[in-house]
Amino acid sequence: MGMGKTIQAISLVLTARRLRPPDHHSAASSSNSSVGRTKPQVGCTLVVCPVVAVIQWTEEIERHTASGSVRVLIYHGAKRVTQSFDFNSYDFVITTYSTIEADYRKHIMPPKTRCQYCNKLFYPNKMKVHLMYHCGPNAKRTEAQAKQQSKRKWDSSKEKVKEKRRVHKKGDEVNKDFQELADELGRQLRGQSPLHSVRWERVILDEAHFIKDRRCNTARAVFALESECKWALSGTPLQNRVGELYSLIRFLQIFPYSYYFCKDCSCEILDTSMKKQCDCGHSSVRHFCWWNKYISTPIQYGSTSFEGKRAMTLLKEKVLKGIVLRRTKKGRAADLALPPKIVTLRRDSFDKNEMEFYEALYTQSVTQFDAYVDAGTLMNNYAHIFDLLTRLRQAVDHPYLVAYSKTAGHPEGMKNEGNESMESQCGICHNLAEDVVVTSCDHAFCKTCLIDYSAALGNVSCPSCSIPLTVDLTAQNSVGKVTRSVKGRKCSGILSRLPSLVDFKTSTKIDALREEIRNMIEHDGSAKGIVFSQFTSFLDLIQFSLERSGIKCVQLNGAMNITEKGRAIDTFTHDADCRVFLMSLKAGGVALNLTVASHVFLMDPWWNPAVENQAQDRIHRIGQFKPIKSTRFVIKDTVEERILQLQQKKQLVFEGTVGDSPDAMSKLTEADLKFLFQI
Repeated sequence: MGMGKTIQAISLVLTARRLRPPDHHSAASSSNSSVGRTKPQVGCTLVVCPVVAVIQWTEEIERHTASGSVRVLIYHGAKRVTQSFDFNSYDFVITTYSTIEADYRKHIMPPKTRCQYCNKLFYPNKMKVHLMYHCGPNAKRTEAQAKQQSKRKWDSSKEKVKEKRRVHKKGDEVNKDFQELADELGRQLRGQSPLHSVRWERVILDEAHFIKDRRCNTARAVFALESECKWALSGTPLQNRVGELYSLIRFLQIFPYSYYFCKDCSCEILDTSMKKQCDCGHSSVRHFCWWNKYISTPIQYGSTSFEGKRAMTLLKEKVLKGIVLRRTKKGRAADLALPPKIVTLRRDSFDKNEMEFYEALYTQSVTQFDAYVDAGTLMNNYAHIFDLLTRLRQAVDHPYLVAYSKTAGHPEGMKNEGNESMESQCGICHNLAEDVVVTSCDHAFCKTCLIDYSAALGNVSCPSCSIPLTVDLTAQNSVGKVTRSVKGRKCSGILSRLPSLVDFKTSTKIDALREEIRNMIEHDGSAKGIVFSQFTSFLDLIQFSLERSGIKCVQLNGAMNITEKGRAIDTFTHDADCRVFLMSLKAGGVALNLTVASHVFLMDPWWNPAVENQAQDRIHRIGQFKPIKSTRFVIKDTVEERILQLQQKKQLVFEGTVGDSPDAMSKLTEADLKFLFQI
């Protein structure tokens, strides 16, 4: 993080280009045809990165290479579908994880089939599960599924949709033949994914931990890429558990760690979704994954058991030492000569009104939590538990986040507030959603993912349930469409739901932040700071409060496109009057170089300390000359203090594998959840 991974990768590509033989392309093409390969070889490097990192890569290439010497193609946006590209004409092709996932979904994944009972579309492997447990006369829920409670029992929108469907049932039957014809036509016109139809010289994953879940479509889209060489760049190769490393090893295709082996023959395959019968003729149950057998499964027994200790030793001494090039700021301190970084934990206390509000909400949450414990269904209702925790964390930041949320009238079945919660999972990228938008069918997605998906596929159906898509992408929040103007500034989202902006009240955290910013400016008249939060509505409240105090600031969140993000970064970097950069932790916590700032303010603790470290390293990196001060805000006697204790456990996961600590832990247990809700 901030150690020069990007510039090192650029220099690697350009050095390889200089050493490449003149007839490299023709030799590669003839080699491909001789071995029967159908994909053409291209002498180009594909870079896959988050959206915000596209700006970073283009700027780094521009800054460190001679003008016109490097050819760069940004493969992103809706217009790419209508264009054809000669990748051999470029040195770099830069794309995003959401783009490559959309192309994979459109061109490579099998077409969906329609359920005869509910008329919804499912992928073939999902259809079997759907008919077995959820739909049809023979569907039967398992004991664990029966313990799961519906998150939206209070929500009547589904019933309204169903009623509307019943009213228009006759019309649906009339259009049934047309729909079937359209489905068949869609299957015939799937075409080829440009990124997956060639064999690249090199594929580089920047922020490679974006594919940590090997089962998500983003990871599968990356696995489907073919190349001669592969690089995975990440400052945090694992964040929660050791199993996240497998996705990177699977992408790199390292033998034998990423392979499945047959017990009855010498079969070796990379397929992570095993068929009933392998090509070797033996059943899938006769195959085993090397990683699961020797690393993942033994570690599940615990680091103190004999199997766990042996697996940890094997992982550190044999697997990682052979494939990881790791540099730390501590280890290369003499070479980097970075200024010192001081991390301060600021603990404040609620005022009387805030404490009363939090205690009432906490009591209500504990009552619901105890109900799950008494019923023995705690681990079957993870989503509900995180909803409760999200509300508590929002109440600590500012009571408005709960009192004036879009679902304030539905405390029992609260779904995460629009674009504010990091706990929702996007139905497209399968990561924690940023700037959540909720469709009329109650499915949540990252706003940028849904825009890219619709633009790339020309699809007007929901990616999760395939019913016609209805969602407002123009407003910052799907609800609260009222906009008002205060001092020439348009207000939307949570600000539009407040009864009166004239009577706006700050919170303990906002007051503490304003105090820290005043101290920053008093000590250094040119100092700038970055404010991170997981809740974008909280950033809206902070921005309103700071601007009312005369402090100019800009905001960056996941709802902004590349142009808007670039404009915000440029304003903060070059405008001396712009002192504060407000950032959502997911949208701006990685892949940015903002050494113009020297202060970081983390408004709320995240479950994983690695995410916070990534955010702090946006400014503590090569090119920084000022001493760095990072301030973490915590409210005493709240759930945040318990989150800090759990962060220590998460840190052991990283230190026990990639780091130098002999201990390693896994994900949160039932005991951890009980600890969070203890009185």
